[in-house]
Amino acid sequence: MKKDTIIAIIRGVDPSHVVEITQALLDSGISWLEVSLSEEEKGLECIRRISQAFPNQVHLGVGTVSTPSQVDASLKAGANYIITPGWDRELAKYVRSKNVTMFPGVFSPGEIMQAASLGIDTVKLFPVVNLGTSFIKNVSGPFPRMNWMAVGGVNKRNILELRSAGCSSFAIGSELVPRGATTDHLEAIKQAAISFQQLLLEECIN
Repeated sequence: MKKDTIIAIIRGVDPSHVVEITQALLDSGISWLEVSLSEEEKGLECIRRISQAFPNQVHLGVGTVSTPSQVDASLKAGANYIITPGWDRELAKYVRSKNVTMFPGVFSPGEIMQAASLGIDTVKLFPVVNLGTSFIKNVSGPFPRMNWMAVGGVNKRNILELRSAGCSSFAIGSELVPRGATTDHLEAIKQAAISFQQLLLEECIN
């Protein structure tokens, strides 16, 4: 995953709209997607449709994964990386046994240490707005090789502050793709995608 990667979180979207929403994101320069299993059957069907429509264009992940059966169902549907809401060592070991990339949710140095012990090099700081930038800066010292994915409340007002604190990727939900988005939201999704990317690009130039 490249620095400053934006991951669009798709949550509660009806499968009939997801291909066009994915195309809008691709047209706007975003190719990393996380489909949430907060509504499991709907999420799995979205994964299937995206995988079939864009077999080589999308980095397709699944989020809100909490059980081995969800891991299996998601991989069968076409997901190629797993994101969990929190830390579960046994689940992490199960995902790693599948030779699949995993970004586990963490909330403490102890959880970060456990993830590192399994060879995981990118963790999801969630909810990042509760952890805050001081936490990110402080844990970067003892974990210099760990990459931080900011998740939970990332928006246009705080993304640059999170980047400055040390986050290298950003999973964005409703500020990018509204929960339950439809094709009526395509233009708004495109504009949001462009705005987030421009913020990061301008910061790099400056």
